[in-house]
Amino acid sequence: MIDKLGEKLITYVMAAVLLALLVDFSGITWRLEQMVVDLELQLVKAPVARDIGIIAIDEKSLWELGPWPWSRSRYARLLDVLRDAGAGPVAFDILFADLHRDDIEGDRAFAEALKRHGRAVLAMASDQDISNGVVSEILPRPLFSRPAAAIGHTDMPLDQDGMLRGVFLLAGSGSAHWPQLALAALYLGGRYQVAHLPGQDFMNQGVLGTGRWVRDHRILFPFARDAGHFPVFSFVDVVEGRVKRSRLAGKTLFVGVTAQGIQRVFHTPGGNSSLMPGVEVHANVLNALEQKALLTELRGWPRWVVLALLSALGGLVIAIYRGRCASKGFMLGLVVTAGGSLVLLLFFGMIVPNIPVWFSLAAVALFANRRQILHLRDSSRRDTLTGLCNRFSFDEHFERMWRINARHKRALFLLILDVDHFKQLNDVMGHLRGDEVLRQLGEYLQNKIRRAGDRACRIGGEEFAILLDMDTPDMKLALDFAQQIVDEVQDLGIVYSDGDKYYRLTVSIGCASLVPGEASSPAALFEAADQALYQAKNAGRNRVWCHESGQQPAVADAVEDKLYGQ
Repeated sequence: MIDKLGEKLITYVMAAVLLALLVDFSGITWRLEQMVVDLELQLVKAPVARDIGIIAIDEKSLWELGPWPWSRSRYARLLDVLRDAGAGPVAFDILFADLHRDDIEGDRAFAEALKRHGRAVLAMASDQDISNGVVSEILPRPLFSRPAAAIGHTDMPLDQDGMLRGVFLLAGSGSAHWPQLALAALYLGGRYQVAHLPGQDFMNQGVLGTGRWVRDHRILFPFARDAGHFPVFSFVDVVEGRVKRSRLAGKTLFVGVTAQGIQRVFHTPGGNSSLMPGVEVHANVLNALEQKALLTELRGWPRWVVLALLSALGGLVIAIYRGRCASKGFMLGLVVTAGGSLVLLLFFGMIVPNIPVWFSLAAVALFANRRQILHLRDSSRRDTLTGLCNRFSFDEHFERMWRINARHKRALFLLILDVDHFKQLNDVMGHLRGDEVLRQLGEYLQNKIRRAGDRACRIGGEEFAILLDMDTPDMKLALDFAQQIVDEVQDLGIVYSDGDKYYRLTVSIGCASLVPGEASSPAALFEAADQALYQAKNAGRNRVWCHESGQQPAVADAVEDKLYGQ
């Protein structure tokens, strides 16, 4: 059987899990989640292959070779230099979708160089007609595509915030049939087969057909951004023979524009600068595929399982600390869940959503803090020994009920109860036993109160007050209630011993009634009830005395005060 502590732990854990799943399903924290992931990705250091390089059409090349675009004969010269240097596949991040009619010889020279090289990859792209939304493919001219070893797409899908975090390995109009530029370069080595492509499909493959751009096998990876990760050679230096052949040998080279103003740049996560040229993105894709440094963005039931486990762990931490400091539990829960997500990212390559977990933990911690605040507020209004309301709380309630009854001209009834000979009881039995007596008496009086307007209070020492707000004011009913208390206190079984004999607890009660109004006050009602209590004690204790009637009701089975005498 689960105890109360176990029930609270389960409640906190289940609340954290359900709220995290709900927030993640709603998608309202997507942007914040991506910001956290981008920060985490800066901690991931991808291994860098030594066989990848970039040939940049940079400012230096434009200065020496003239404005771009150039004659295709320059690319033919580049391919011949790379072939002679023993370089590997060459991938062009440049579209050759038209012919230069004023430079037919240059086009032919490039086509012949493509054939001689035999390991060149050309780029293709997509173009969408704004009027009808139809997407068409921009392919290299047949003059170039026929001698080329492969064609690869250069599609760069941006997330909702304009950030590039991954690419699709396959894409095309009508169906995903063109490999990504870097993948096409990798294909030339014969090490990759389509059936074994990594990544996940995020598109509805049921929506196919001509005119629709379809993507498949999305991969995420850490970007290598530090200077020197991929050697960059200036285009003009390569074609002019200023780069040693040994530096080019065996490398897969990407040719693209990096000159300011004409380059294609993308915002990518991590690093000191978020802008990256497209040709460098392709180099990163190839590096991630070669090094198998791919990340997995959890989707579907694996995402829900990990999300539930992390939020349950954080909820458990908050539940454990809720009694001491829920805020401390929340901070520790953040550390634990963030640490768990980092472990999954750094060691298993899994991107885990953090924000839904942290959002749910914040809500659970806020709820726990609210419970603590309410508990503290309630504790400040209660007597710490008996659990009854303290004098401050009782006076507040008394004033409120006085105003209400004054409007309705209805009488209020006040009982003041005193434990008989309590000082002597403390002297004989000890203060600890006396405190236990008061605690038991307070529990009894609390259970005795029924109506919302009634209130029991410890007003000091062994003295208690009970305010009665009866729908049908009747002094006889109040006296019966008080007499019931006197009788039942004797039946509580609270007994004490001086070593020789056992004695039973008794109380005396003074009762008074007033109709609130201008001619009366709460202090007058207290004074009247206190005078009645004084009369009850003078009359022999263990009884009720009413101030209004001045008469003592019959006391059945009065108990002789054997311990203290009269």
